[in-house]
Amino acid sequence: MARSGHRRLTLIAVLVASVAAAGCDKGSSKPPAVAAEVNGAKVPSADVERLTVQYISASAGSGAGGTVAEGPAAGQPLKPLDKKVGRRYVLEYLVRLTLLKQLAADNGVPSESEDLLDKALGVAPDSEFTHSAYTREDLRNGLMAGNVSKKLAEKLFPNVAVSDSDLEKHWDIVKDRFKAGWSSSIRAAFLPTKAAAEELRQKVTAGAPFDETATGLGAARAGSMGQITSGTEEVSVELRNVIGTLRKGELSPPAQAADGFLVFLCEDRRDTVEQSFAQVRPQVLTAVQDQKRQRLFADWLDAREKKAAVKVASFYGKWNKERGSVN
Repeated sequence: MARSGHRRLTLIAVLVASVAAAGCDKGSSKPPAVAAEVNGAKVPSADVERLTVQYISASAGSGAGGTVAEGPAAGQPLKPLDKKVGRRYVLEYLVRLTLLKQLAADNGVPSESEDLLDKALGVAPDSEFTHSAYTREDLRNGLMAGNVSKKLAEKLFPNVAVSDSDLEKHWDIVKDRFKAGWSSSIRAAFLPTKAAAEELRQKVTAGAPFDETATGLGAARAGSMGQITSGTEEVSVELRNVIGTLRKGELSPPAQAADGFLVFLCEDRRDTVEQSFAQVRPQVLTAVQDQKRQRLFADWLDAREKKAAVKVASFYGKWNKERGSVN
């Protein structure tokens, strides 16, 4: 596995390859109580096994495989990931999470999540996790890892030098984001006939709720499209032109689509004017500094990982200090 694949200390990124339909582990031996030790801190096998089972269960029958970065060739069957390989990915993640907490403590950075994060996770209903590979604690650990990594990087590398050339290169990449445009919160309904679409417009204008009324009129789909902008490529130019004319609270005339008609409701809208490099230079500077800081931090973390005393139970494999992986 490429070295770069081990650098991101977030739950989703490190375990992305294990979200594939997995095969069976034919071995009859049971895992030991401790899967690994990181500078003396124990990583329980129970955590490794629980996470591995969750990811395999969530992905079974999904037909997913390969990695997000590589992607499968068009029309090519996807190969399931072996359970033993999935276990190693999970263990590598838990080793890094343990090491990150230790490094945070050594450098005076709290590893506990912030109050805002705890509140956000606390209000999420249990139903959100019922059919998910992630538990509430898994999500908390993943978010905590990202938060701690950012704080550690800022403490270790507070001042990052950036050249004018660096700024100009980044500006060339992001300047389209600062062109004049609009961003609207949109609801949409797909109705079978133009008459039904017109009736929806009349009733909603008179105060009726959009989604329920559309459903009552035979809409195949009705609900939020989220934020649509003047540059949203997932929406056709024709539909963006229709949406772009709507102000807050306005309904579009019926827009013909395949086998039906669309009606859009603009819930909110924000217009932006074009901004020059001089106007947004502080934002560009911050972005470039953050990128460089994260690269410096990744190198620093790799060096600490190579120096860490990591022992892996033979049931899972052997720790490769140079690669930062379980072989």
